[in-house]
Amino acid sequence: MTNNENEIIFEAKMLVDRIKLKYPDFIGKTANESDIVVLERKLKMKLPKWYIELYTTVPLIDAEFGVQEDEPDEDYDGISYMMWGSVNDIIVESTECEPGISALKDGYVFVASCSHGSGDPIFIKLSSNDNPGVFRLYHDDFTKVQLTNNLSSLFKNAII
Repeated sequence: MTNNENEIIFEAKMLVDRIKLKYPDFIGKTANESDIVVLERKLKMKLPKWYIELYTTVPLIDAEFGVQEDEPDEDYDGISYMMWGSVNDIIVESTECEPGISALKDGYVFVASCSHGSGDPIFIKLSSNDNPGVFRLYHDDFTKVQLTNNLSSLFKNAII
């Protein structure tokens, strides 16, 4: 594994530790190997080793955390919160819903839903590199807004 791949796993584990410190009752979930086999079949792609390790070793599924998406103002802190998705969420969002269906064709895979209820999901572009950028895809016009340059910085700078 490259340093970037190790960094993703490390920062994800650190995020889970920070969540557990603040919310001791939090119990995240992981995927198992058979979940990954189904996911690869449904997405029709071979998933990177780091991605498989992330989902099978870090209990991140169902974790809720924020990202500083906008500049704060007097009425809004600019933080957007997301809920990290399960394998089933990934399959549904990427194969049954828009913008996920269109996004998957471009190499983007769903990772989290907006926990504000906007319906604008969060994706990573798996084909881009070994530490992909994180994007919000707007469901009304499919525009993409980059939230962070890479996945490890999303985890490292996550707001709990």
